[in-house]
Amino acid sequence: MASPSLQTGAPLWLKVLVIVMGLLIVAGFVVIAAEVARRMSSPNGFRSPAVTAFSQRIALPSGAQVMSMESVADRLVVHVKTADGQSSAYFVEPRTGALLGTVEFPPGAAR
Repeated sequence: MASPSLQTGAPLWLKVLVIVMGLLIVAGFVVIAAEVARRMSSPNGFRSPAVTAFSQRIALPSGAQVMSMESVADRLVVHVKTADGQSSAYFVEPRTGALLGTVEFPPGAAR
């Protein structure tokens, strides 16, 4: 039989260390869950950059007019009508003013 003095169990510092590490793991999971929830609830999934002023020129065809502007998701869509009746949609990044692309709608095109 083993003597009673050899069966005393783990030292106190080891028990404290295991409890502290367990609490750190739980706290880490809480932080990760909160960050995932925050990123899922924001529209662009990350912290929005600081708003800075910008000046951007987007060249339109001669005689074209801006008919309307609308915010769609995180883009600005500008409806433009040219002098010959052709309609276009210009997709603009609202934070920088950069032109992302255009879609043209020629008159009389099949729908």
